Amino acid sequence: MKHTIRAALFDFDETMIDLEAQHHGAHRALCEAMGVDYDALPDSIRHRSGVRIIDDIRDFRAFFGWSESEEKLLALRHKHFVDACRAAQLELLPGVERVVRELHQRGVKLAVTSSADGDMIDEILRRFRLRELFELIVDGYDVVKGKPDPEGYLVTARKLGVAPEDCIVFEDSHVGVLAAKAAGMTCIAVRHRAAHVWQDLSAADQVLDSFEDFVVTS
Repeated sequence: MKHTIRAALFDFDETMIDLEAQHHGAHRALCEAMGVDYDALPDSIRHRSGVRIIDDIRDFRAFFGWSESEEKLLALRHKHFVDACRAAQLELLPGVERVVRELHQRGVKLAVTSSADGDMIDEILRRFRLRELFELIVDGYDVVKGKPDPEGYLVTARKLGVAPEDCIVFEDSHVGVLAAKAAGMTCIAVRHRAAHVWQDLSAADQVLDSFEDFVVTS
């Protein structure tokens, strides 16, 4: 890092941990429960990255013409996702734990800013004994507008009491990078090599192949 950073904000899914299989499985299970074919959805919905789950549900609902409430659909989808995560042998992506612990040791405030569900983020971080290192989790339900809107990152900085220019963001998606830069923050993009769709990360300040390539300096 070229200048003093007071806070590090991490996207979660596919940045810190690969949960694509669990997310797609939960989407598919929801569609099966509703009696429709998940694969009938256009690729632009099935393979996008970085959007809020509620926005996925709204698009599913509109496409299939479901009459059930968003709340009911979210609850059903969430149950499938939680079950899938709890049954899986999850692993953090390479280098994530080292970077988190080194930043924390240097007094940098840590937060997760994600489009996903905060309760599950909390549970997974606890599984890896990292939750106590993070001061804050801001999820898709804490904002009105999802990425690429900068609202999530600005809300996180405000709650941490840190100016946006003193924050560094770790992201894996095109919309996430755009959100971080629109918030006026330094953005390190960490490419998720197993992503279903290639992400344009060119707007980031730096693009890495892995957290293993990130050096935390004083």
